[in-house]
Amino acid sequence: MGTFRKLKAVRALISSLPGLRTYKDFDITVEIGFHQENGKPISLKQLLLLEVASAATVRRHLANLIKDGTVIRHVSKDDRRSVHYTLSKIATSSLDHYLKQIIRSLA
Repeated sequence: MGTFRKLKAVRALISSLPGLRTYKDFDITVEIGFHQENGKPISLKQLLLLEVASAATVRRHLANLIKDGTVIRHVSKDDRRSVHYTLSKIATSSLDHYLKQIIRSLA
């Protein structure tokens, strides 16, 4: 299978991920999951500094991901101004499943 055929297959799988409507949703979810996996949940400010998209776009997509249950918003008990984000368990297992499909499609 050629390089671009494989890339199109990967793109098709990414666009079919449950809970993710756009590639921006995918980018935001990957960043949140990456930081979560490394034991350091990400804040909105940190997410904005990654320049995944404009601040308004990130906020809008993040609100939709929270509403859909893909992302969980955690407010600190000690300081309500301190907020960080993680992926839900369902989103994490779903993304893991799709990653395995993507890897198989590249083989």
